[in-house]
Amino acid sequence: MNLLSKILAHYKRIAIFTLCLPICRKGRYGIDKLVAIVSRLFNKLLKLAYYRKSSLQNNISNAKQSDGFTLVELTVTTMVLGIIAAIAAPSILTHLARMEAQRVKHQLESTLSLAKAESYISRQDVLVCLSNDAQQCHRNSDKTLLLFVDKNNNKHFDSQVDTLLTQQSLNLRYSTVKLRVGGRRHYTKFWGDSGRPRGHFGHIKYCPTSSYNKSMYQISFNQSGIVKHKLNVDHPTKCNG
Repeated sequence: MNLLSKILAHYKRIAIFTLCLPICRKGRYGIDKLVAIVSRLFNKLLKLAYYRKSSLQNNISNAKQSDGFTLVELTVTTMVLGIIAAIAAPSILTHLARMEAQRVKHQLESTLSLAKAESYISRQDVLVCLSNDAQQCHRNSDKTLLLFVDKNNNKHFDSQVDTLLTQQSLNLRYSTVKLRVGGRRHYTKFWGDSGRPRGHFGHIKYCPTSSYNKSMYQISFNQSGIVKHKLNVDHPTKCNG
């Protein structure tokens, strides 16, 4: 059982380090108490690993000679990995949700800035909208962000007629987005004569849908086309609206 003892010793160090990140930081346990808890857990697991039935003695000896794992060792290793994964999962998911919030913020800001520049340079009206099928625009769609020149003026993207400037998949897992423009419009327009969303100013809300996601904000665009990131603490997002 020397191999198993070494494995459990390594897992004990890993478990103590992993537990300290979410638990010690919150002040729920001191480090000494935490080490004691983990040590007791691994001592029990080690005793379980040493328990052998007499009918399996020969098989275990053969497995040791071939430097393989016994069924008990494999079971204990799987249990330990499961414990570590269960402890680390919340921290990992919280980090992934935070990364998503930053990525979507960048996507929204860059698309709106591009709309302003493209409309002014090309002297054409440019539309920005959200869509679930990359064609029909809707205020509460959250699959795709579209930026296009609406040549037939129907306020939706037609691939055979309109000019697509950019199409970005949002790939939301922990949130949703909502476009809010005056007059309950399902799009915002940047006019070609000025590059500004005159009469079409508003914002896009970023709202969490998971308990792991604590981010809530809006990306606004005013009459002058200035794009701003506004945190919920300063400008209530009101995600239910």
